[in-house]
Amino acid sequence: MDEQEAGWYPDPAGENQRRYWDGDSWTEYYAPALPDEEEEHGPSTAREDYPYLAELSRRPDVMVAPGTPGDGWLGNQPWGPAAQPREDDGTKVFGAGVRGTPGGTAAVASLVVLAVMVVAGLGWWLVRPSGGGEDPDPTLPPSASPGSGTVVTGTFAADGETTETVDAGGRYEGDLSLDAPSTLAIDVRGDGGAVDLTLTVLDDAGDSVYTDDDRGRELSEALGGTSLDPFAVPTLPAGDYTVVIEEASGATTSFTAASAPVRNEVTLGAQANADVSAQEPWIGVVDIEEQGKYTVDVRDTTSNDPVLVTIDSDGRQHINDDRDYAGDDYDPLLSAQTPTGPLVLIITEWSGTATTVTLTVSGPQ
Repeated sequence: MDEQEAGWYPDPAGENQRRYWDGDSWTEYYAPALPDEEEEHGPSTAREDYPYLAELSRRPDVMVAPGTPGDGWLGNQPWGPAAQPREDDGTKVFGAGVRGTPGGTAAVASLVVLAVMVVAGLGWWLVRPSGGGEDPDPTLPPSASPGSGTVVTGTFAADGETTETVDAGGRYEGDLSLDAPSTLAIDVRGDGGAVDLTLTVLDDAGDSVYTDDDRGRELSEALGGTSLDPFAVPTLPAGDYTVVIEEASGATTSFTAASAPVRNEVTLGAQANADVSAQEPWIGVVDIEEQGKYTVDVRDTTSNDPVLVTIDSDGRQHINDDRDYAGDDYDPLLSAQTPTGPLVLIITEWSGTATTVTLTVSGPQ
């Protein structure tokens, strides 16, 4: 060191420090040892700086340092890690850390809600009424399980009105006799408007041959009633049947069922006339022998606005009001795929005015 220039050098004593050489001998001046060149540390060196995080980054259910490879952090995503897929026995499972992620936030929120529930439960236990004895009888609810109440029996009018009241959980069973094959139009309306009635037709063996629940919004606008009221159009052979009407949730209700055989028969491909009254819809039926796409063409003979609804043998409804509203053509024209069986045609007038129309059913196309 005799020829070494004066300056700071590593301490020859081996300590992790520097010592000042004055050019002739070591002085008693010391300083902390410094690296030869400055090292940069950051996300790119996190794995080397924190080797234990390399193991944690392979576990997506444990939070890892932002910027560590595998933490799911995206450079353009400042709000937190994104859920990245991981392989679990061949199945991709998505998950990110416990905190700073949607799943983690949900977990923390769940713990908070649980704590609130525990505190609320403890408070109720402290302030609840004391004393023995049985609880008083609770007030019975306005409804019960369907079929659990009284069965009201009677005769169901095939051409006329049937009115009955059904208690909570009860149902109506009416005897229906047909001397000839018939398609019936049965309009059921519940008392109060909020009830949900269902209609089922059973044959003499007790098997269901027809069911109907809701008429839907479009049919309720055309015919009246509510969307939850049944509008049934069963086609039945001659014989004895049972008509069952009950409320879907078992509520107490009264109902009126207006039934009438459909006597207007339309021949496929031939033009028919229909007189639509101001009070009642015109209802007809055409027999579809081959499934396919069929067209119903309705033309008003005056300047009125008829509305057409069809119900096929599968119970599907189709409705058309105007074939070209923008062109002031208010006559309905409806084309739809139709299964074999009876196709029921219902025509009303939009403003409730009596009118006369011609109609033609053509197909299959």
